[in-house]
Amino acid sequence: MMPLMMSQHLTFLLSAIMVCVFYLHGNPARAQEDMVSDSDKIEVSTDCGGDEMVDSDDALADEVVESEDDWLEDGKDYAARKANEMTQWVDNFFGNDERDLEQAESRLRLRTIYNWDERLDNEVKFRLGGKVSLPQISKRLDLVFRGEDMDDFGDDGVEDPSEDRIGLQYQVGPKDTMKHRFDLTLGLGNSGPKPGVKYVYQDAFAEDLNFRFTQRFTYDLGEGGYGSSRFVLDKALRERELVRAYTRFLYGEKTDGTEWSSSLSYARGWQGGSGRVGATWLYVGADGQSEPYDFVKNYKVGSRFRRQAYRDWLFWEIEPSYNWRIDEPYFDREGAWRIELRLEFLLFDNPGESLEKQIR
Repeated sequence: MMPLMMSQHLTFLLSAIMVCVFYLHGNPARAQEDMVSDSDKIEVSTDCGGDEMVDSDDALADEVVESEDDWLEDGKDYAARKANEMTQWVDNFFGNDERDLEQAESRLRLRTIYNWDERLDNEVKFRLGGKVSLPQISKRLDLVFRGEDMDDFGDDGVEDPSEDRIGLQYQVGPKDTMKHRFDLTLGLGNSGPKPGVKYVYQDAFAEDLNFRFTQRFTYDLGEGGYGSSRFVLDKALRERELVRAYTRFLYGEKTDGTEWSSSLSYARGWQGGSGRVGATWLYVGADGQSEPYDFVKNYKVGSRFRRQAYRDWLFWEIEPSYNWRIDEPYFDREGAWRIELRLEFLLFDNPGESLEKQIR
């Protein structure tokens, strides 16, 4: 019992250190301001000691260096914007609720989902995902609804305890930054309020390569603390076509050590002869746990076909997949087909926008 608790506490500590490193790494402006402030003090003390002549060649060189720095910074920002645009259509069209929570406008997705499985029980469920802005209270405050993680391929019905079906989020810090986002969250659970924090770091390694890291910490009064870490790497192949690598870790006082899921997927968007937009998503993935036994619970291969059904607010989706599951490490692995059907109603704050603009 003690090694398990020490392992979980160590995982929390490492995750907290990771968040701090990302945050400090992404705020060079603050460090630069401190350096400028120190240099100003040195210059003032030097001027007090005597007169200093400024050479025109040195001033010209400083201007050239400054213009080169501005050009490099502008180029990096352009690459970040292009990489983000090349991947955003996938998240918007397939309904990534996590990205919907970061949109400036209100956006809700109401889904009816039917699951058929050869081994597990069939089920029908309803999910509401997205957010509603609350500008009357604060422009930084949102009422949020958690739907589904489009990249997570665990299908055993276990909810992520670090997230909640309904809650509040309050954005802290500047709202105009592209790389960083920090939110205070308050979920509503059976045991009462569940305070937490969420940090997102996003950057472009190249014009066609985008990286995204999301870290959550939540404390439940009944079940203790939980944390989750998500890593997403997108490689854009061409317009509306990309490859995505995804990994998620979940850890807490009630989890089986570190529970994880990982996948590699390929997405391609297209437009039919009728003008309706569609997309195809092919993937391979796996999920498992580290304690009390370290093993892979499921290997999975599947595809998702999504199509605009009616106007700009109704979509249908079918997801067939084949799973190689195992309940315990000493059991035999069994294969089973699974089919998931979804019907989605899409609600926007600005219904006058075209679908083509909304999903980009």
